Amino acid sequence: MTEWWSYRPSDFLMFSSRVYYRQIESYNISLWPLHLLMLLVGIGLIWLLARGRSNDSRLIAIVLAGLWLFVGWAYLWSRLSSINWAATYLAYGFAAQAILMLAVLVFPRTIKNTSVRGSVGLALMAMAVLLYPGLAFFAGRGWGTAEVFGMMPDPTAVASMGFLVSARHRYDVILFVIPTLWCVVSSTTLYTMAYPIWWFPFAMCVVGLAAAVAR
Repeated sequence: MTEWWSYRPSDFLMFSSRVYYRQIESYNISLWPLHLLMLLVGIGLIWLLARGRSNDSRLIAIVLAGLWLFVGWAYLWSRLSSINWAATYLAYGFAAQAILMLAVLVFPRTIKNTSVRGSVGLALMAMAVLLYPGLAFFAGRGWGTAEVFGMMPDPTAVASMGFLVSARHRYDVILFVIPTLWCVVSSTTLYTMAYPIWWFPFAMCVVGLAAAVAR
């Protein structure tokens, strides 16, 4: 019997890279032109975070919570679960993140992004909204498999971490747990599929955690 430590991450992969990317492409086609709306929503959240008013914090949290629910249902539950049974449980995690964001970030407060940590958070959110869709093109996958904020898990998780880095709340440490776990799972999955930019979600997660710890 093969010892458990001899297994590699690729041994647990239940789908090929071709199946995975074709599913993303099919998902994008079915929801077009929702991508344009999500881009506008993302730009709006970046603007609100940069403006830094207390009521804006509550609005951003509500919108992000809704997007976590949407991604969990539309992609993980309805799509990815057809090729990966674990996606069903991941969808529950996304729903839990939405509930936690609403519970922890319920009261308005002031966001200041003039400090280093605030600038890092704003940069993370901007990269998740504006840069992430272009990664598919630079990796040679084509625009059909672009991962758009508010529709795919990776950019949504990274953007949320950017917001959490800038937002200051005594209990918001628990809000980093699920986005961090997702980034680790995502980078591991992409690594097993030999995706050239597999490290990107994990790198963004490390930057966000480092900026959060710095406060």
